[in-house]
Amino acid sequence: MHHPFKRLTSILATIPLSLVLWGCGGSHATNQALGDGWNAYGDAQTVKRTSVPVASLPEAEGYEIVLEGWVTEVCAVKGCWMRVQDDDGDVVLVRFKDYGFFVPRNARGRRTVIHGTPLVQTFSVAQRRHLLEDAKASAEEIARVDEPSTEVVFLADGAWVQGGGLEPPYAPATEEDCIIEETTTEDATDAG
Repeated sequence: MHHPFKRLTSILATIPLSLVLWGCGGSHATNQALGDGWNAYGDAQTVKRTSVPVASLPEAEGYEIVLEGWVTEVCAVKGCWMRVQDDDGDVVLVRFKDYGFFVPRNARGRRTVIHGTPLVQTFSVAQRRHLLEDAKASAEEIARVDEPSTEVVFLADGAWVQGGGLEPPYAPATEEDCIIEETTTEDATDAG
């Protein structure tokens, strides 16, 4: 069976090796993630791969990749998820593998480089509402959610966030449960 990610792999194969390993003229954060002014979270490792655009994530499902962009939103309660916008303007929800690390709640507007795996996830009504509550959405916006949704999310095992003045991430004393971590099925219709 032909996997759609092979098309992305063949596209990347046409890019000169020097650009894949070192990026484009130093303008990308993937080249600088170990430099001064970057903060590591989770299993953040040296990044020497070209970032994959958010639009290509469905084709990359299940593969370990690098994603680079701007943090547009962070869970205001714990920093247990964030939304990242790539340079093309596309946005993806980023969760953290095994609920194992969080990012600073004041990371919004910062450049980030994350490593992990894209996956398709179906969110129940309760999970969607929980995400909105974490984002401090209005009661009206939360109440408008009335059906499950399926989307590509990015499951990160490590993240770099640029900039000083970041608060320490939330650090639970014990493992905690999170409704977002629960697996749902496509017929999930929990009304809340």
